[in-house]
Amino acid sequence: MKTLPRIIKKIHPLIHRVYLFLKPAYWRLRTPAQKKFDLRLQYIFIGCCIGVLLVASIIPAANKLISYSIEKKELISEKKKTDQVKLEIPKTPEEQLLFNIETGKIKTTSLTLEKNETLSGLLKRADLSMKEALETAKALELVIDLRKLRPGQVFELFFSSDNTFYGLQMETRQGDTVSVFKDKNGLFIPQAKEGKIVSEMIKVDGTITSNFSSDADKAGLPKAIAAQVIQALDGEIDFRTDLKAGEPFSIIYEKKVTETGREVGKSILQYVSLTANNKVYNRYYFVDAAGTPGFYNEYGESAPKTLMKRPLGRGRISSPFGMRRHPILKYQIHHSGTDFPAPLGTPIPAGGDGVIVEMGWKGAYGKYIRIKHTNTYSTAYGHMSRFNDDLHIGSYVKRGDIIAYVGSTGRSTGPHLHYEVLKNGKQVNPLNTYTIPKRALKGNALQKFKQKAKEINPLYVDPQEKESQPIPNKK
Repeated sequence: MKTLPRIIKKIHPLIHRVYLFLKPAYWRLRTPAQKKFDLRLQYIFIGCCIGVLLVASIIPAANKLISYSIEKKELISEKKKTDQVKLEIPKTPEEQLLFNIETGKIKTTSLTLEKNETLSGLLKRADLSMKEALETAKALELVIDLRKLRPGQVFELFFSSDNTFYGLQMETRQGDTVSVFKDKNGLFIPQAKEGKIVSEMIKVDGTITSNFSSDADKAGLPKAIAAQVIQALDGEIDFRTDLKAGEPFSIIYEKKVTETGREVGKSILQYVSLTANNKVYNRYYFVDAAGTPGFYNEYGESAPKTLMKRPLGRGRISSPFGMRRHPILKYQIHHSGTDFPAPLGTPIPAGGDGVIVEMGWKGAYGKYIRIKHTNTYSTAYGHMSRFNDDLHIGSYVKRGDIIAYVGSTGRSTGPHLHYEVLKNGKQVNPLNTYTIPKRALKGNALQKFKQKAKEINPLYVDPQEKESQPIPNKK
């Protein structure tokens, strides 16, 4: 009980005096049990004060300890993540190789397959050992047909600083990436990754100054697309006489490229606009529901075209259509076509747009092709030395496409082309004029064409909508 007055005295003297005044009376009135309880309360109070002082002195130290612990844990966690990233890099031989290329441990060498060169020859040119070249070729053969490799194919070969061979990589014509990598056991592992091919629409504008071919070349149009333009308007425009200087032309073609920017496949003409004979020709490329491609004007109509009279040009005719004395059979017989003598291997163009319905050996004709142009007209070609490897029965060809090469197969006395025109299944004189009428798209096909035309050329306007617009009043 002596402790409490000291505390009270230190807190405030006035309170201490009041306490001294009341203490005798208060203490006399308290029972022994109450006095004992009051003493315990004093001890509890003193203990609480001491506890508060201890906590106040401990908290700053605890904060420092906690912050240090948190920082240490974060450092440990970051270190673990870094270690995990380092461990995740070399999962596969390909990833390990790419990692080594990025870090400069591996160098890349590009080699192009030359004419009449095999993969083994290319690898030998890269100074690979016979064993490495053989194992690499065997591994690559598991994912691609090595016989289909063509001159110009680029290979990327990987070597270390001491010229140790680690593998190769190539991009196919379809845009796929094919690789062969050496693993840690020295085995060559083939891999194939499907590539993404992107279509790009390229627009080329120019002006006629001398002739279309040279002016298109100056404007940056590929020669293959210029040939497609001439073919698309063949039978409508004579490119030698109908084009005048100063007339503009606009061409859009589709080019397909891989993710690496390499062009694959064949670029296709999509739109051509040029002026000839004071008339503007706009033609759009469209494939109908039957899979037949063609060029159509703004109305969805194809132009009427005539069949070729002389597929090989204005050369000599050795045997015309009609009755003749057969040079081999030695008697009079009807000749069902026209014979055009030409050197062996001369390219033979298709006489018109159509589908190949017959192709192969046909008795006295030798190697033979028949093309159906419409339900009315077909053309046939005989005595050829070989066919175009890219064609087969069912292939669609355009007028002027190379279908075969001049030969002397079948019943023949020398290299020449036997050319026939069939009307309703009956042979007629090829030197006459036969016109394939225009085709007009209708219904759903016409709507799809208009939608496609807008995608190709943003300036396309539906002629029906244009004609239905009211004519503004002139004041």
